Amino acid sequence: MDASEEATGTPAGPTVPQGLLEEMIWFFRVEDAAAWNYSILALTAVVVAFSLFLLVRNVQANRNRKLQPQDKETPALLHLKEARTSGNNNSLNNLGEILLTEKPALVPLWTELKEQETES
Repeated sequence: MDASEEATGTPAGPTVPQGLLEEMIWFFRVEDAAAWNYSILALTAVVVAFSLFLLVRNVQANRNRKLQPQDKETPALLHLKEARTSGNNNSLNNLGEILLTEKPALVPLWTELKEQETES
């Protein structure tokens, strides 16, 4: 390296051709990003509005579902009704009638257990 090259401040490496330099300047350009910022802001506003719309619809659907009467039957009752309508097996009908009674006969069973304990 010469003393004259150090004085001018030119790099010691290879020189970059003018065409490549212009291409790099265009590729790594810095410009006003206001259009990009506004488009992202508009997109964000659209996404927020759509999300709020879906949230309100979901809340309304849940309220309407809770306000409707609960007429759902348990799967066991549906199975017993199917067995009853088929009419193939009377034991299933008897079993369904026993299961559908309002108050099970627990008191006689309890007294029988007490009697067995006292006898032994």
